[in-house]
Amino acid sequence: MKLKIGLALATLTLAVSPALARDYFAGDYAGSVGGCPKQINCNWIIDPNKGGKTYSVRFEAENWATNTQLCKIKGTLNRQGKRLVGTLDDGQPIEIGFNRENDLVVSKTTNKPCGLDLPLNGTYGMIGD
Repeated sequence: MKLKIGLALATLTLAVSPALARDYFAGDYAGSVGGCPKQINCNWIIDPNKGGKTYSVRFEAENWATNTQLCKIKGTLNRQGKRLVGTLDDGQPIEIGFNRENDLVVSKTTNKPCGLDLPLNGTYGMIGD
């Protein structure tokens, strides 16, 4: 009987562990419909750095009609509770968190990455899972 309970607990632990191991911020996020100008995809890519206290972030904008990359900007942000804060490589301040719907929310930027008028601030949904 103890062996059956032990096996059941081990199976449950293995089934739940991957869900618990997923980093809350890590992933690829796409801009909401209407967030970026027509024919432009705006995305954030967030990867945890070793130790989990800092994150590499990257904003990319691409014209999907011409398959042309318009902007790519990076930064390293610090985790402060349920937020990532810091500056992008071009000096823009940035704060990233989540709303009640678990969408990524970007704020406190100037919306002028790469000298273009693109909406860095706003809501982004996770791409895949």
